[in-house]
Amino acid sequence: MEPIVTSSDNIAVNQPLVTIVVLAYNNLKYTKECVESLYQYTSHINFELITIDNGSSDGTKEYFDSLPNQTKFSFPENIGVDKAINYGFRAAKGKYTLNLSNDIVVTYHWLDNLIACMESDEKIGVVAPICNASSNNQQIFLDYHTMDEMQQKAREYNKSNPRLWEERMKLVTYTTLFRTSIQQSLGGFDEDFNPGAYDDDAISFSIRRLGYKLILAKDTFVHHYGSVTFNNEYRKNNLAERNNLLFISKFGVNSWQATFSDAKVINILNYSGKSDINVLGIGSSCGATLLQIKNMCKMRGSSTVNLYYLSENPSNLTDLKTICEYCTHADLSNVKHSFGERQYDYILLESESDKLPNLEELLNNLSELCKQDGEIVCTAANQNIFGKMVSTFAHHGVRLYKTDDNYYLNFLKL
Repeated sequence: MEPIVTSSDNIAVNQPLVTIVVLAYNNLKYTKECVESLYQYTSHINFELITIDNGSSDGTKEYFDSLPNQTKFSFPENIGVDKAINYGFRAAKGKYTLNLSNDIVVTYHWLDNLIACMESDEKIGVVAPICNASSNNQQIFLDYHTMDEMQQKAREYNKSNPRLWEERMKLVTYTTLFRTSIQQSLGGFDEDFNPGAYDDDAISFSIRRLGYKLILAKDTFVHHYGSVTFNNEYRKNNLAERNNLLFISKFGVNSWQATFSDAKVINILNYSGKSDINVLGIGSSCGATLLQIKNMCKMRGSSTVNLYYLSENPSNLTDLKTICEYCTHADLSNVKHSFGERQYDYILLESESDKLPNLEELLNNLSELCKQDGEIVCTAANQNIFGKMVSTFAHHGVRLYKTDDNYYLNFLKL
């Protein structure tokens, strides 16, 4: 189904820095608030606006027609989020492309901060702001009760700060800044996932596997009403279940498992802010917990944090290579051979401790790889293993420092 396309030559936008694509399906009230905030807080930036009406019946098309933007798409019926937004993505002329959900209210300096992040490193492919309502740990709480209060809080909050730029395995794309060259090389969102669900996972994995970073800009807040347009679509025909299986078939991993970061591990570690941090992981994950350790170190001032991983699962190397300086699939007995060129500030043993062969040998090797004042985090499946870990590490001056329920153990090398 082809859209009605309107293009006006009356408004010239010469080489816009950002193309902003707003897609709407009904919910005109939210759309108006979104667009009004866009013009109020973004008018100082050279952007082109592309609007897409996805078969609305509440006056959305007429509202979009009244706006001064150059390019407008209008569909007589709802064709799904991914198919519709890709029309705007293909037409983008800006250096960057931003999909702005129509239930977002933008804020002071929001786009300035996202652009600053993107332009700090050519290997950053995607940047998203934080908000008040999201999955994937992309939300924070700001105490406000009216939209005027929200804007004041956001103005105080939105101070560009590279320490708050978190590298992620995936991003929820309610409002996301892409490098146009990258999104267009991929063809935008994968329309196999249309009308939505796991489409943001798919584009995240695709861009990261091309060698680009995904950044959650935790220095930048926007208000999100929370999927007011698309929730009903996602509930139809077991869409989430269907697209989860589709994602696994395309990428070879379960998205939620591959991007799971263990908060217990993150919280049991100490972060000093010193530079030149080395982190070694051992296990069968895709490295999301290690990546969050890196983010925590950077937040506290560490300038260089390098990740390394010995994987028990060769299929995870595809994703590990996107975040690690070096990773390999090898027997655990080869850890010193594979990673003995340096010592490590943090060693994370993610393997299930009751399934580890030659546990004592492995613990001895990890003790030697650990820096002075370095930390080793592991889990103890039972009391016998707990006792063996404590006694084996003690021979190397590695003392039990912290525990969580006597299951998560943090050892400190003195």
